[in-house]
Amino acid sequence: MNDPFAEPSDTRQAILGAAFRALCEHGYANVTIQRIGDEFDKSPSLVYHHYDGKDDLLIDLLEYLLDEFEASIADGAPAEASAADDVPEMAPEEAFDRSAREQLDGYLTAAVDPASLDDEYAPDARFVTVMTELRSQAGSDEAYREHFDRSDRVFGQYLERLVREAAAETPRGDAERADGDRTVPASEVASTLQTFATGAMFRWATTNEREWVASSRAGIDRYLEATLPLVETTGSGE
Repeated sequence: MNDPFAEPSDTRQAILGAAFRALCEHGYANVTIQRIGDEFDKSPSLVYHHYDGKDDLLIDLLEYLLDEFEASIADGAPAEASAADDVPEMAPEEAFDRSAREQLDGYLTAAVDPASLDDEYAPDARFVTVMTELRSQAGSDEAYREHFDRSDRVFGQYLERLVREAAAETPRGDAERADGDRTVPASEVASTLQTFATGAMFRWATTNEREWVASSRAGIDRYLEATLPLVETTGSGE
């Protein structure tokens, strides 16, 4: 994937870009402030001046990326959702010219098989592994936990909107005949997809075998095919 900080506009972005590159190269366990400083094209001492330690810096990196994503969807404009920690990719506008269902498909593929994505803006295998490592820190670090609470809320709302839009695009005749007036809340489907993606990302990053990928993806696709025609297309996201 491309470096989202290739052209930093200020010192903060330059430091965050250095942290991003060092993190992707070394992983959470082996990244240090010194290694981040080595990626910084100004005095490495500035990193120490702005941050108390590596976790303080990495949380700011996560918050910055999430802020950018939240701002991009605030007016309802399309945006690309990455399953890797649900962190957005900073892709050009043309990368968003896809249907809601296609965006959901991209989200799920990024979760179960990021190595298969041939897109300079999509999360690559290393990035998925790194984001899994960062999410794991929330088990014992309240600051990380608070970030991922917020991240899950932001992306949950975004996925709910995508689900509702995908449902509106989906033919409903057969489902209506079979199920009458039964509907499924878009929030329920979004939560299911988000939980699936989080678990799939963790499994992908922590195992070598990949036999489960095809069957898991087939199962979640079958779930969407059966459920999208039943999803309510109006609600809190409108």
